[in-house]
Amino acid sequence: MNPEDAVGAMGALGGLLAGGLVVVLVMILVMAILPVILYWKIISKTGNAGPIALLMLIPLVNLIVIYWLAFADWPALRQAGGAYPSQPGMYPPPMPQQQYPPQQYTPPPDKAYQQPPSQFQPDPARFQPPPSAPAAQAFMFCGNCGSKLPAGSQFCTNCGGRTS
Repeated sequence: MNPEDAVGAMGALGGLLAGGLVVVLVMILVMAILPVILYWKIISKTGNAGPIALLMLIPLVNLIVIYWLAFADWPALRQAGGAYPSQPGMYPPPMPQQQYPPQQYTPPPDKAYQQPPSQFQPDPARFQPPPSAPAAQAFMFCGNCGSKLPAGSQFCTNCGGRTS
């Protein structure tokens, strides 16, 4: 082998290694920066300082940060009035139901329709109360299929079973 060829081959190999090293370093940078950006956003939304996400680059400290996020009392929830109990397995307290006092409706006085009582005499034949509604028929339900039956039925019209 010619010494000049060997030097050329070594130069090509060195260039290949340098290019591969640059690609690997860029991939490591991307794989390190993207999670930091994501955790920065998550930590900011909890109400804590976003730069805490830089601790995710330190081995073992990143596990501590994740556990701290999982079990910490978040300031954002505290400000919203929805801070959950810190004990695991506890549900948030139920929201209180707002009670409104009963109010009676009093219509506003309407000047256009107020007439003196002497001028307004309703005609009793014209203003009769509506006829009363027919009495509601009692119903029962089949014990087998649950269909609606008239009161006093002994057999179901849907399934044919005996009603109890």
